[in-house]
Amino acid sequence: MTLARHKFESPNATQTLAEGLAEYFAANPMLKRDSDLLSPEARQFFRSHDVVHVVYGCGTTMPDEAIVKLASIFGTTGGFSVLRGYLHHETLDIYRKLPVADTLWALLVAPYLIVRTVWRCIRQSQRWPWEHYDNFVNVSLCDVRSQFRIKVARERNAA
Repeated sequence: MTLARHKFESPNATQTLAEGLAEYFAANPMLKRDSDLLSPEARQFFRSHDVVHVVYGCGTTMPDEAIVKLASIFGTTGGFSVLRGYLHHETLDIYRKLPVADTLWALLVAPYLIVRTVWRCIRQSQRWPWEHYDNFVNVSLCDVRSQFRIKVARERNAA
């Protein structure tokens, strides 16, 4: 069973990565953009972070954000160095504004999400490129996911 709110969240999305990103940004106009970010490092971090949202079929709910963090660490070439991006003042500003109820809900479902997401990342055929993904922007999401053996957040039929 697949529960997708946006086309890019579907495991069989035929959109290109560029089209998925356009849909993601249209659905989330409040997201920080390059012009909102001071440092080149913060700009690169948020670009890569947003790409992971689309490639792994994640929205912006707290559980989906947890999946994106885990997939960024265990499923991309960024690995644990991705954690440095969460120390930028722009990122910390976001965390200060999070609703308490959403945070509590994310903590409640975290054990399941951690195990499932790490397991899926380990089973990928290769890690998604954290920074150098330009060759994939015009490739369909279903082809990208097939090539890397990436399971989207809402894909429940196979771990």
